[in-house]
Amino acid sequence: MQIATEPPDPDPENVRDAAAAWRMIGSDADAAVVDLERVPEAITEAVWEGETGNALRTSTGRLTRRSDTVGPAARGVEQALTTLASAMSDARTRHQQADDLLRDNLELSWGDLWPWELVDWLKGVAEGVIHAVEEAIGAYSDASTAVRTAERDIVAAMDEIDLPDHLPDSPGVSAVSVVNGWDDDRGPLAGGALERFDGAYDNLSPAEQRAVREALAAAGSDAERAWIMAGVASGLGGAALTRYMDQLGTLTPGQLRDLDPTRSADGLIQPDQTTCGSSTLVMSRMHNDPAYAMWILTGYNPETGETAPPGQTVEDRFKAESLEMHDRTNSPTDRDGDLQFPWPEAIGTQPWALANEMSAEGGSGAPGTEYDVRMADPDDRGRNYDEIAAASEDGHTVPLYIGDTTRPGHVVLVTGSEDGTLTIYEPANGETVTVTRDDFVNGDLGVAGWDEPWFAVTPR
Repeated sequence: MQIATEPPDPDPENVRDAAAAWRMIGSDADAAVVDLERVPEAITEAVWEGETGNALRTSTGRLTRRSDTVGPAARGVEQALTTLASAMSDARTRHQQADDLLRDNLELSWGDLWPWELVDWLKGVAEGVIHAVEEAIGAYSDASTAVRTAERDIVAAMDEIDLPDHLPDSPGVSAVSVVNGWDDDRGPLAGGALERFDGAYDNLSPAEQRAVREALAAAGSDAERAWIMAGVASGLGGAALTRYMDQLGTLTPGQLRDLDPTRSADGLIQPDQTTCGSSTLVMSRMHNDPAYAMWILTGYNPETGETAPPGQTVEDRFKAESLEMHDRTNSPTDRDGDLQFPWPEAIGTQPWALANEMSAEGGSGAPGTEYDVRMADPDDRGRNYDEIAAASEDGHTVPLYIGDTTRPGHVVLVTGSEDGTLTIYEPANGETVTVTRDDFVNGDLGVAGWDEPWFAVTPR
């Protein structure tokens, strides 16, 4: 009855109002950039000389370049909403026509028809009602498709903004340092690290908070400050946090940059044919736990204070961790000692054990997040792709089971998404590959010889 009598939402006029608001936002953002450009021109060395004046001009220049991305993004949102408003007008017109047709056919009056003419007349009424209902359902389907397209286009437009959508309010954290050290797609503050930092900082003891503030103040670069914040955001505390921050202070700018697995993890390969799932879990934890990444990539373990023995390589540590992970996910108990369904190691890792490891405290997922297994729907893979892309945009790594038309045969890790593509770590050869939305929807992934998406482990 709702589909038959109520037009689909959203109201196109409301959408047009929203588009107009975003047009104004874009104009205001452009004006703000013009104002920012005037600052270094007005505050020259003759006005404010020295290191502090130079820092002001440098930071203002960086902020100007980053802010210059807001206007185009706002216009992208405006265009998505304008397109949606037009599509919703068409959907509502289709719905109104269906409603008129339904009412016409439900006005049952056969007047002076002969009895033997009633059969054909009633058949025509039934066919008209069926057609009207199909059209009403079609109008709702059109609206749903339009909304999903708009959502996807809006996310893509907003992702082009080169500014974080959250700034920590903890004492000792400089907004300038945060913006200078932030990157949306990679690095220590990617994803939801900034949002998690505030809560994790509040959970530290007063002594730990003081140590963090002192380390932030003494840091030699914005990159070092960003890695300090990332460690806190991951839940690191106590002596491990102190050792982690001290070790950061000994690293060169290049070594700090290489703590990011997206830059330095090429060539890390699964130990054998059965450990693709385990290797993706190790890689996922490296993305979400910078102290763990420090251990794998540099050989120093902040949790224990130990340094890897001479001759041990990054590949050696990755292999050992993957094999240990395989034992854990396939045993009768999980990392917390709770019962789980045991699984033969010879046939890989079952997706529910992988989701359990992603969800565990100290596990491979984003701290404080629970994960579920989602099966790919062959009839609506676009929705599955959008769920994975949205999770990635929120900073989550997403394990993905792929295979052929009969079974899943391999596990890879989605580590990012941008402009209609997924970035994937492929453990069989340790390489990074990209997959388009069309390839995903059409079952043409072409990753390690597998084409079909089967399961994704995404945030609940």
